[in-house]
Amino acid sequence: MTTCATNHWLDDDCARAFWDQHKAAPYQELLRDTGRLLEPAPGERWLDLGCGGGQLTALLWQRSGGRLAGITALDCAAVNASALDRLRQRLTPPARPEQVRFLHGNFSDGLGQFADGSFDGVVSGLALSYAEARDPATGRYTDAAYNRALAEIQRVLKPGGRFVFSVNVPRPRFWRIFWKSLGIAFRLSKPGRVLVNGLRMQRYGRWLCRAAEEGRFHFLPLPEIVARLQRAGFGHITTQLSYAGQAYLLSARTAAALARAG
Repeated sequence: MTTCATNHWLDDDCARAFWDQHKAAPYQELLRDTGRLLEPAPGERWLDLGCGGGQLTALLWQRSGGRLAGITALDCAAVNASALDRLRQRLTPPARPEQVRFLHGNFSDGLGQFADGSFDGVVSGLALSYAEARDPATGRYTDAAYNRALAEIQRVLKPGGRFVFSVNVPRPRFWRIFWKSLGIAFRLSKPGRVLVNGLRMQRYGRWLCRAAEEGRFHFLPLPEIVARLQRAGFGHITTQLSYAGQAYLLSARTAAALARAG
């Protein structure tokens, strides 16, 4: 029996519940670790897959010195369009709307809106696990959307393109994130909102874990993630633990690029 026919991961309320975590120590750790793997070069185009409030988009812009040709931020929650717009207005140096743009879409359905080789890099923070597919004949959840997402990312990357992403570990302990977030709550202008969103994150986190146990979402062991990357055509894979031990951080390159380099 499924936990719920509704996918709460697509809900605006769920998106808001996870907004404030970027201010807490665990997410800042993950942001720093991700930043060390990003090497955006002038004139490149990047895709932020499952962008949320745009923290990785801002990091890309900052690390490129504002010299990227463009960043496309894609997310399933429409509410994140306004969050990204506010973030863009604070970017230094300033970014034009066409340089940092938001698209509303669910990557579980593929990335058909992008042509082959559209991007020099793809970054994704704690989002890939939520690719969702269901067998229409049996009603069972499958990993088809997860595998399709990896194949599509490989397709839209240029030769030599980089894929940097994080995913939750199996059975993530969202309470660990909550307790480590309390330290910043009362130093912010709206501590009540931070606490409420933190509690909402726990509620949604419990649902996400139950859904993963059913096969709806995919909190996979690290060796399994690496194996699927290799099957999708990626190589030069590096891995590490981050996010207070609750996420794997990986980087990979297209295998075609590796073959040319050799």
